[in-house]
Parts: sequence; structure tokens; C-alpha cells
Amino acid sequence: MGRFLASLAVALLIATPASAAPPDLSKMGAAELSAFLRAFPKGGELHNHMGAGTPPEDLLAWAAEDGLCVDTVELAIRLTCSGPNLKPAAEVQADETLRSALIDSLTTRKPGFRDRSGHDQFFTAFDRRGALPKRAGDGLAITLEGLARQNTFYAELMFTPQFVPSRALGARVGWKGDPAATKAALAEAGIDKLVPAARADADRVLARAREVMKCDTPQASPGCQVTVRFLFQAMRMGPPEQTMAQLQLGAATVAADERFVGLQLVAPEDGFDATRYYDLHMRIVAELTDRGRATPVALHAGEVTLKLVSPQSLSHRVHDAVRIAGARRIGHGVALPDEVGADETAEEMARRGILIEVQMLSNQIILEVHPADHPYAWFRKKGIPVALSTDDSGISRTELSSDYVAAVKNGATYADLKSAARNAIAFSFLAGEGLWTDPNVYRKPVKACAGQIGNAEPRGACADLVARSDKAREQWRHERLLREFEAGRF
Repeated sequence: MGRFLASLAVALLIATPASAAPPDLSKMGAAELSAFLRAFPKGGELHNHMGAGTPPEDLLAWAAEDGLCVDTVELAIRLTCSGPNLKPAAEVQADETLRSALIDSLTTRKPGFRDRSGHDQFFTAFDRRGALPKRAGDGLAITLEGLARQNTFYAELMFTPQFVPSRALGARVGWKGDPAATKAALAEAGIDKLVPAARADADRVLARAREVMKCDTPQASPGCQVTVRFLFQAMRMGPPEQTMAQLQLGAATVAADERFVGLQLVAPEDGFDATRYYDLHMRIVAELTDRGRATPVALHAGEVTLKLVSPQSLSHRVHDAVRIAGARRIGHGVALPDEVGADETAEEMARRGILIEVQMLSNQIILEVHPADHPYAWFRKKGIPVALSTDDSGISRTELSSDYVAAVKNGATYADLKSAARNAIAFSFLAGEGLWTDPNVYRKPVKACAGQIGNAEPRGACADLVARSDKAREQWRHERLLREFEAGRF
């Protein structure tokens, strides 16, 4: 009998295949890696400026449809056809030489274009990418369709509702000497009265995107399946009272509308106003959000190098965003290793679960930091949660999959990328409890869902959790996609 059981055990061992090991991405060729990571479910896109993800070909097509013109000297799309050097966009479309030059001007695809650095070409391109406000929804549709093509179904996009009215109100109120007094004055002046208009801006953009993607029809685009949330972004240029007015409106909008989930500060971090008001901006954010406790905050911080700012100015950017402003996520963070007390800040971020949004290719273009030299590897070693994102893919001519490919050049393994994809939902600002008790590790599901992660449908208490939690619902979908992907490949 013993001999029979032993023989049966051997037979079962032979008949039951062992789980294949994850692939060694470093041994894949360029084409194989690109195809593999395009299909890989990437969880979400947490750092994407809405509108800057639109390819210039689409901008030019819209300009032609809308009767706009192109400045043939500045190589810029303009909203008016009154002035010198202007040619109808429709004619530019048909002129291959001029069309190609315009695409060069609206992207960073041609290094050294007009003797500009990558940094200057990138940031000046925004002013040349003209489009009517009604096209915001068209641009959103392009972004969502692109993510769906890459097996990615969650996006937190930076959006700027009521830009002119909020900053105009800030200008009228003026700076009152400190953030608390200015906050009170803005409230007295009626900044919250702009909230309905901000919500209406989101309504229009989302409705147009759904119309373009033919949602709720048999011809619906896969982009309709991408869940969208907004980060209310404010410009860190100009007088501080105007930036504060935008942020205060943003905090009020987040409180009133679940589609808005957090705040952001944008514009070149090395700019004159961004640099001289950096400390004040951090105190403004702290005042308006109770250091991130009342309103979630994701801040651009450390998107600088010593080529762009002085050593003293660089020395505290991420530290202050975390310690003063209360940021829950940091965008870029490239300068962190060069800051004073970098190890201590990194350890605090790891301990508190403060994620860094890593943009490998944007940082290569703007900061001249090659993916192999990016501090992403150091972030991982320190235990800081990280997620990969694109920044402004329409300008950099990249996709989210491209940043995942670049991460492999930094030494990222399949396990690293799997964690990064999961982090893009676990550290999102979505409402509700998640599926994991140990985000960034992912070994301990919540009790209600133990043994069910990756199944087609949740059962029992797990089904209840998924039904009531936005975060759990997005994680459930991602885990199912991940299991299907892995089952078909290893």
C-alpha cells in the first residue's frame, strides 16, 4: 500500500505542472518587451495633464475643422486668423513640409529644435498647441482610448476648471499677509460660488468625451470603460493670491464633487515665481487642506536638477511638499536624492506610504536624466511606493507602455512593474477601502476577500466590499485582468 501511494504521489507530481516563473524582462528584445508591456495591465495613470496628451496631428485636424490658423513663423496653432504670418490650418495639413515642421514645434520629437533644450521645448510647446475650449472633451476621449488600448482602465487627470474667474477673484482680493487671512478674505469674496461652474466644466468635458467615444451605443469605444477622476490643478506662476484662489476653489470642488479627488500645483518648478514662492505655496496648501488631511494632495516636487536651480533651492523641495504641505503623492521627485536629509525623507515616505509618480521619459526629455540613471531604482530600494506615468504624452510622443519599457532599463523586474501597476490604484485618491492590507507589498488581502483575488466575480462579504468601494472595484477589475494576462503567458 505504501509503495502504491508513493507511486501515486510521483504520478500526480509529474501530471501537475509547476507554476512558470515570471519572465526575465532584461533578456527580452526591444520588440518583445514592447509588445509584452503594451498588453500588460498597468492599473492606472496618476500623472497626466489633460490636453497635453493630445497628439499634434489631432490638434491640427481640429484646427482645420474649426477654421483656425497656423503661425508659420512661430509654428503655432492660433485661435485667430487675424495678424501676420498666419495660414489656414487646412492648408498647412496639405503642405507636408510645413505640417512636419509644425509637429516638430508641438512636440519634443526633434532634439535641439530651434536650438531649444528639451526643457524649453517641452514647456514652451503648451503655448503653441492652440485648440478651442470645446475640444477638451475630444482630447479626453483620445487619452481614455489610448489607455484602454494598453489594458489600463483608471486615470486621474489634471484639470483646470474656472481658471480665469478664480484667478481674477484672487487678484481683486489681493494678498492679506498670510495664508489664513487670505483664505478668509477669499471666502468672504465668494470663491465657493464658482464651484457649480467648475462642476459644469467637468460635466461638459465628460459628456463630450462620451459622445466622441460613442458610449452607451453598440459602437462604444473601449475607452468608455476607463474610470476617470480629476485632480484640480492650479498654476504656480503669478501672484500667490491668484494661485491660492485656484487652490481654494479646488478644495471646495473636491468637497462637493466625487469626480474631483485631489489638488495639484503645475507649471515649471524652476520658474521664477515657482521658485521664489515655493515655501509660501507649501504653506498655502497646508492651510487649505489641513496638511492633506481634509483634501488629498499630489504635488509636483523635485522636478529639477542643478542645471535648473541653485543647490540651496533644490535642497528641500520634496521634503517640504511632504512635511509642510502634507502631500500624499509626489510627482517626479527626481531631486530627492540630492536634498538635505534625503535618506530620512525617503524613509518617512516609505513608512507613511507616500507614493512617487515616476515619469521616466518625461524626465529624460526635460531634465536630461537617462532612464538608467533615474533614482527610480533608489526609490524601490528605500521602499518608497512608486507608480509609472507619462506626464504629457502628446508632447513627448510616448505612451504609458513606453515608460514601463524605460523602467526595465533602470533594472525594474516583472515583480517591480507588477507592484507599480497595483500601486497606481492602491495609492490613487479613489474613495473607499482597498483589497489589500499591505499596499506596495501585496501579500495580505483584506479578510473579506482572502482567497478570491483574481477571480471573475467576488462572493459574499468581498462582493459587498467591491460594491461599496470605488477603490476595491477598480482593484478587483485590475486583478482579474492581471490573472488573465499571466495565465496566457506564463
